[in-house]
Amino acid sequence: MRALRHLRQRWLAAALFAIVAVFGVFYVTGAGANLSGSTFEGNDGNLVVDTPGNTDWVNAPNLRVGVDLPTGTSDNSFGQGTKENDTNVTVVTGSIPNSKADLARFAIAGEVVGTQQFLYLAWSRENQSGTVNFDFEINAAAQPDLTTAGAKTLVRTPGDLLINYAFQGGSNTPTLTKFSWNGNDWGTGTVISSACSEGQTNAATVSENLGGNPAVNRPAQQFGEAAINLVCAGVIPAGSCESFNSAYVKSRSSTSFTSEIKDFIAPVSLSFHNCGKLTIIKHTAPRGLNQSFGYTTTGGLSPLTFSLNDTGNTTGDSAGNTQVFDQLHPGTYTVTEGADPTGFGFGSVTCVGGSGNSTAGKTATVVIHAGDDVTCTYVNNQQLGAIKVTKISSKSAATPLAGAKFSVTGPGGFSTTLTTGADGTACVDGLVYGSYAVTETAAPTGYNLDDTSAHPVTVNVNTNCSGSPQGVGSSFKDTPLTDISVEAKSQVAGGTKSTISCKDAANNSVGTGGSLAEDSTLSGTNLKPGTYTCTIVIDP
Repeated sequence: MRALRHLRQRWLAAALFAIVAVFGVFYVTGAGANLSGSTFEGNDGNLVVDTPGNTDWVNAPNLRVGVDLPTGTSDNSFGQGTKENDTNVTVVTGSIPNSKADLARFAIAGEVVGTQQFLYLAWSRENQSGTVNFDFEINAAAQPDLTTAGAKTLVRTPGDLLINYAFQGGSNTPTLTKFSWNGNDWGTGTVISSACSEGQTNAATVSENLGGNPAVNRPAQQFGEAAINLVCAGVIPAGSCESFNSAYVKSRSSTSFTSEIKDFIAPVSLSFHNCGKLTIIKHTAPRGLNQSFGYTTTGGLSPLTFSLNDTGNTTGDSAGNTQVFDQLHPGTYTVTEGADPTGFGFGSVTCVGGSGNSTAGKTATVVIHAGDDVTCTYVNNQQLGAIKVTKISSKSAATPLAGAKFSVTGPGGFSTTLTTGADGTACVDGLVYGSYAVTETAAPTGYNLDDTSAHPVTVNVNTNCSGSPQGVGSSFKDTPLTDISVEAKSQVAGGTKSTISCKDAANNSVGTGGSLAEDSTLSGTNLKPGTYTCTIVIDP
């Protein structure tokens, strides 16, 4: 049936050509159903969408296109008899020795549908001469610059893919053969079955504008395409993750795989991945704080739990604050940050890349599609507290005292000095959470330093001095002091002499002076409230 179908197509194409050749360009229509699971029209031999809802080269997914150098002395090729298995090659310039192998453009596209990865290939050439073999080399690594002449070393990785697109003159149905680089050579090729691939060259002139390049009318068999289910074809094992990052095409005029390469089009970069990547990054605000944050995951991420610490990262990121989940199969995954460490409050989580991602509280829900590279950044704000001290007179709580000095010490060797203002208060903020000690070191002038003990304060409220700073627990009180002066003075010279002595309630002497004299004076300063007894002895 397939042979009959193609025979009918060639007959119809010939008939159509006879009818419209006078008008120049004509187009072929669809050659059959798309490859199972794909909407790409890879077997109609043209570039346009024939069935609404499908794709073709005008809207191919993840399309990359390479253009050959102009035919003639400026065109380049591999020289010195280069074969497909060679890795040390030389790029030369000059006319392609066999014109039928002179390439024009090539295109590569691809997509993942469910668990299947599809590869789409296209080529065009500058002439229409007979049998042609095109080798599409698809590599995991980038290739050297092949646009300049000279010796080059091709970069190949075990598992790299080579697809040979071959057709005999007169046939528009190609044979697709896959090869895999084994580290030394391409090994033995395997023909890809029609159940896993389809392809077609143009049976009549088509307008070829691959990648939006200027349209060129390509006569029959100067344009070809193919679609391959890489899982079905055994290129990518089911359930595995594969990446291809570079591709280019080469031509051979002989069907022999060991024949000389004629022409090539320089590699284009790819981003073909059937799996995705998720990166979790931890930032503190301010950056670089030494604090560990814990996370849990669902969806099959490994590890199930992990911790991140932004310590030392003032601007960029490091291994310590980054967790990478690579080679993720398409699916939905969640990452949730754990309880806030002391002194930190959750700020935000933002995910970029991919589509369909969402966040709710501390949980990021990430939908990985093939080729996605998603990064979610968690930000936690350092919470800072404040301590306020209040200074009043022991005689009256309504009397604020200015000028009292306090020392405040805390975590990490923190130390500062506060002085109360006119309202009797002093405050310090920007304090990390933890235990502090507040000690009065100097009372205001005229007051006694009643309390020299260290008062503990636990800072655990996110606030500042303009908000609701934490107090010491009670106001600091100082007692006002009194000065006394006692004098005994003879009214006449040579009259009496006196002595003065003063004692407090504990019978301790206070004051200075008071020795025997006609004018005896005792002064006492900075006396606390209490009972003081002064005795004056007048000598007759």
